[in-house]
Amino acid sequence: MNTTSQSKSYFDLHTSGIGYLQRVREVVVKNGRRADPFLACTIAALVGSAKEPSYRYFDLKVSGKDAKELVSRYIGVDDSKQRPLVRFRIGDLWSDAFIRTSGDHKGEAAASLKGRLLKIELIDRSELAQIDQHEIITRGIGYLNRPKEVTPKDGDPFLACSIGALTGPMEEPEYRYIETIVTTTEAQHLVRRCVQAVEAERKVLIAFKLNDMKADPFIRTKGEQAGTPGASLESMLTGISLIKVDGQKVYPLETANADQPENTAQPASSDADPAEQVAQEEALAA
Repeated sequence: MNTTSQSKSYFDLHTSGIGYLQRVREVVVKNGRRADPFLACTIAALVGSAKEPSYRYFDLKVSGKDAKELVSRYIGVDDSKQRPLVRFRIGDLWSDAFIRTSGDHKGEAAASLKGRLLKIELIDRSELAQIDQHEIITRGIGYLNRPKEVTPKDGDPFLACSIGALTGPMEEPEYRYIETIVTTTEAQHLVRRCVQAVEAERKVLIAFKLNDMKADPFIRTKGEQAGTPGASLESMLTGISLIKVDGQKVYPLETANADQPENTAQPASSDADPAEQVAQEEALAA
């Protein structure tokens, strides 16, 4: 959560990682209204094994003052060898669905990941040698929905859930719905503890940590929008640092009752960002 000097509070949904800065350009708004052009870029974010990384492409509007200053230096730089390696932070991530209009996949649904580039810094490529696994980390708070055990025909069973992540002003927040697979033992334990509350239609609010992010495109088949493209956000839920059920904090507990071991709080993930965790706790306590 972020608070301005005017005491207006916001829900933050932040995504961070390492990647290559590319396609820096000025975008002219063409919607019939007079508007100033804005600075945009793409970041090819690294994820997975350092030996064979995959890429997630984020199409971004550059918002931060310092970020604009750095990114603008690379307008017109198209040589892949000159693309800088950067550490970044993105706000308000969302998916943009469209229909491909050319190529071998013409007519198929596709989607891009979009957001606001808040912070960016150059890093030396030598730092890559110190990394074994690349991560794209998203932190925020949101409502836990539809926890379920999934048993695919081919593959191992897994625990899944949906998160309605909050973003924007606390008075009128927006939601980003993210479908997740719960991948860590601690997070699985905490999600399973919440199943009964979710099934009872109680409000379960969590502070979460995700790794990796994808936009999965599809064509709508029902309703007034049938035939139009859509996209869902997908990620891996790796950590939960706070839980509130109907406004009451249930994890972590400040004191544990030895007679009720099922309510004993487990320690928060050791890799949680302390500043981020404090901010989320303040939001959950509100």
